[in-house]
Amino acid sequence: MTGMAGATFHVMRKELTETRRDGRALGLLGIVALLLVLGLVTGFATERAKDRAVSQARADDAAVFAGQGKKNPHAAAHFSRMAHKPAAPLASFDPGVSPYLGQVIWLEAHYRNPAMFRAAEDAPELGRLENFSIAGVLALTLPLLVILLGYGSIAGERERGSLRQLIGTGASPLGVLFGKFIVIAGIAFAVLAVMVALSTSLALLSLAQAGHSTSDTLLRGLSLLLAYGLYIVFLTAITLLVSLWAAEAKTALLLMLGIWVISAIALPRLAASIAEQVYPSPDPGTFWQDTRASLQANRPPGGSAEYLAVERQVMERALGRELRDAELDGLAINRAAVRLEVSEVIDSGSYNAAFAELFANYENQQNLRRWFALLSPTIALQHLSRAYSATDVSAHEHFSLAAERQRNDIVRAMNEDMMRNGVGQGLGYLAPAELWESVPEFRYEPPSIVLAWRESSRELLLLLLWGFAAMAAMCSLGASRMKA
Repeated sequence: MTGMAGATFHVMRKELTETRRDGRALGLLGIVALLLVLGLVTGFATERAKDRAVSQARADDAAVFAGQGKKNPHAAAHFSRMAHKPAAPLASFDPGVSPYLGQVIWLEAHYRNPAMFRAAEDAPELGRLENFSIAGVLALTLPLLVILLGYGSIAGERERGSLRQLIGTGASPLGVLFGKFIVIAGIAFAVLAVMVALSTSLALLSLAQAGHSTSDTLLRGLSLLLAYGLYIVFLTAITLLVSLWAAEAKTALLLMLGIWVISAIALPRLAASIAEQVYPSPDPGTFWQDTRASLQANRPPGGSAEYLAVERQVMERALGRELRDAELDGLAINRAAVRLEVSEVIDSGSYNAAFAELFANYENQQNLRRWFALLSPTIALQHLSRAYSATDVSAHEHFSLAAERQRNDIVRAMNEDMMRNGVGQGLGYLAPAELWESVPEFRYEPPSIVLAWRESSRELLLLLLWGFAAMAAMCSLGASRMKA
């Protein structure tokens, strides 16, 4: 064991020396570093700008709502508030789907609105540079870096005859192989660690006010290190495997570039395209047409037992006590407000079902892409990266549900004030200005990393399997090919 460890250390020192002397490797490292710094700067600047905009918009929204003066509560419920989505903990590392799903939800009475202000749609061509992210750069350039460092690691030495000399000094084949593996993977991991550490540190310094805990952000950073680290293990092992198999270094290079194009570029795009074709996202017109039809179909007649049961529930909740059958007809309450709140309660079920179906469709798309991850570990990495950065569809659905609960609370508060204090005034009741200040602010608590761990466990298992399979194949072939 000592001999193998010594041989491995000797090979590592030799590989590091050759890497320092290789101008191509240093040049590519410089290009990768430049791209990553650009991704870090643009991502951080974009998220900071969004964070400032959210803070200012919240303050403006609160001031406008509180300054309405005397007003009918139902009119105020239509005017209502905005739910602003805070910046995700590591959106500067991986913006994920955030630019495509919107940032602000209007909490309007009678309607459950989707999120507005989709940056990917609103931005001009030059503005799309905002989506240039560290995650995107790493997914594309880490393979290139590993390929350049490793494609000739075995095949090139075999061509030059230096591999036989290295084995002849007493170094074991696996010792030589692991020495090369550790150096190549170590360089790539060092690049990764620096970028994750910088992104996490900036998130801790600048995004604490968004409601994210320090421990959760740190765990997200460590989770990203694990996911991308497994990706590096796979890349290094498969590169050395090809270098072991190929007779010439140039053959290994061409094969690895082909694998990179197919795995990192072609298959992720193909998977996304097929998922959209099989489970197409509904266009807004069709979605709202179907939702309106569902609303009409699920509204019970005014005198039905179902309607009366909801009406009773609404009145008891507003008055804070159970009602006797004998007092229902002569109850001193604003009946117009009761009808409005009954409508909210009944329609909320249809809205919830419609949006649940929409997010289920997104989940179906992701499940289909998971099958393609059996052919491309890059797809599994992309899913993990978004989940750990809290910029995936699940994180957006979490925000959407929280916003809907806030909308229900606001509308209920408006209608119940009108029920209790507007007796005999119908829709002519005007609430005092103090009512608006009693409406609670939207305090959004983002999902913890536990949700991401739970929902992305299959992708993590796939990356583990890819890394294990590549390592096993490398070691199996290495024992025979290193002596050939």
